[in-house]
This record gives sequence, C-alpha cells and structure tokens, in this order.
Amino acid sequence: MESIASAFLGSAALTSLLIILATIGTLNPYHRPAIPIAVTTAVIFASTYLHSIFNGVSFDLVALRTNLIDGALSMFDLIYIAFSVLTVLIIQASLKRRPDDPLIALSDAESGSE
Repeated sequence: MESIASAFLGSAALTSLLIILATIGTLNPYHRPAIPIAVTTAVIFASTYLHSIFNGVSFDLVALRTNLIDGALSMFDLIYIAFSVLTVLIIQASLKRRPDDPLIALSDAESGSE
C-alpha cells in the first residue's frame, strides 16, 4: 500500500512540475498564471510532505528529489501497460473491415465517365 501511495504522490508532484514548466513556457500578455502556478506548487509541497511522512525523512530538497524520482519511476512502470493497450488498439483498427462507402463508389463512377 505504501508503494502505491508513494507512486501516486510522486506522480502528482512530477505532473505538477511539468504543468508549471508548460505554464511558464506559454506566457503571454493576456495570461494570468498566478493561480495555476500557486495550486501546482501547493500540490508539489503537499505530496512531498506526505511522501516524507510515509518514508520517515525530513521535509527538505532531498525529500522533493526522492518524491520526483519515485513519480518518474512509477510512470515508467506504467509505460509497458500503455504500450500493450496501444498495440491491441492498433491491431484491432488495422484488422477491422470498413463498410463500403456509397460516396466513394459514386466518386469512382463519376471520375471514370469523364
């Protein structure tokens, strides 16, 4: 149970960090990034704090680094499942027989009559 919580907290912190980077990368004069950056920063701090409590370490930069690393490693563990699902979906899409479209037959008939 602790590993699932650790993976979830690390993934939340890593995703929040990526959201902050994307928000900073898309700044423009009409953009108000204060609230999204504040919320994602709060998520990072909360998940790191909970992660440090679970592991019994102090709440510092090492805990943040460990939290982000656990999140990245747990996301890499899920990549195999995602690739398997994607492979099955691509195989299903390539083996599916499409119904005959009357509009394509009509356009073929019109192009042959010219």
